[in-house]
Amino acid sequence: MVKWHDALKNCAFCSCATRPANVPALVKFLPLIWAGLLRSRFRTLLTFLTAVVSFVLFSVLHGISGGFDELINAKSDTRLLVQSRLSYTQWIPLAMRSHLERVPGVTSVVVTAFFGGYYLEPKNQIGATARDVAEMLKLYPELELPAAQRQQMLDTPTGLLVGEAMARRYGWKVGDRVAIGTPLWAHPDGTYDWNFTIEGIYRYKNSALSADGVWMNFKYFDDARTALPGMVASYIVGVADRGSAERISREIDGFYANSSTPTLTQTERSSMQAQLRDLANIKFMVNAVVGAVLFTLIALLANTMMQAVRDRTAELGILKAIGYSAHLIGRLIALETLLLCVSAALCGIGIAALVFPKVIQRFGIGSLPIPMSVMGSVLLLALCLAFISATLPVWRVARLQVTDALASRQA
Repeated sequence: MVKWHDALKNCAFCSCATRPANVPALVKFLPLIWAGLLRSRFRTLLTFLTAVVSFVLFSVLHGISGGFDELINAKSDTRLLVQSRLSYTQWIPLAMRSHLERVPGVTSVVVTAFFGGYYLEPKNQIGATARDVAEMLKLYPELELPAAQRQQMLDTPTGLLVGEAMARRYGWKVGDRVAIGTPLWAHPDGTYDWNFTIEGIYRYKNSALSADGVWMNFKYFDDARTALPGMVASYIVGVADRGSAERISREIDGFYANSSTPTLTQTERSSMQAQLRDLANIKFMVNAVVGAVLFTLIALLANTMMQAVRDRTAELGILKAIGYSAHLIGRLIALETLLLCVSAALCGIGIAALVFPKVIQRFGIGSLPIPMSVMGSVLLLALCLAFISATLPVWRVARLQVTDALASRQA
């Protein structure tokens, strides 16, 4: 077992005096701090692992909340989503497009139809959609796609645009022939396998959105499908400015209010907020779980450090007897707590960064990396937890009398 006073021999006045005066205390007294942590290795290991799990949980939950906020902020207030008011699974007429294009303030209209589909086997869902690709590329300036690929996609009816993340997942590259299976749409040849050529790989510029979509030309899909002729899933409508979005939304919904296909028109941002509300009250769940985790973690760290101080009462008395001030000893205890807490936080962040994309993917909104803001929050939290957890042990050290400490050694 590592003895604290053994480390003290290598770190006391004689050793430290030979080192430069400007060496930080954490480095200068590191052997002493490290020996304190290793005095009870099993206890330290259990505390460390519990703290790591707590930081992983905090990072993932806080990352979900932060990731949703980033997704909402990445959506536009100048693009409207027009869909059926009855249900998002209820399709609306393709004939609406000509009317939408004539609404004052509308700059462009993109037709979208859900294709669904999978690659190779049903478990590999890819969520493909058919769209007016030419209008789509105009309406989304944040899309990055080489000009040659853009033109090739427009010139190839059976072309496919895939997101960078999706292409990376399946090892796709431009020019590959892929077959997408679907249980929804029969191909004119009687099968449910549709063959496409990948003509472009796109990505989003400076956006939290994950490039994992798969888009085909709507005209090809519309001409080839045998079900739901003349119907589409939704429209994406571009407006001149955000100030006119509410007026245009009211005008569109008012026009179709008494029809057989009433519409619901929202900005992209509002639509995303509504989808997230349908998932659950994420922020409430995050705050409730995180609050419980933090309370437990503070109690655990404080108890661990208090026990460590009790175990070293005699050694602490020796330090005071040979001239170490209560202030310096308190800093050593605080640095010991800080080292344990920050190392656990760094481990937790690393594990969370690996599992977070798969967790967020379960919500059906694509794969996102853990937000950088979460990493900063976790490190700041680790510092705060170390400070709070060390307060009681440091206070105990400050009140410790040399005679009482040495008497405990004899006992």
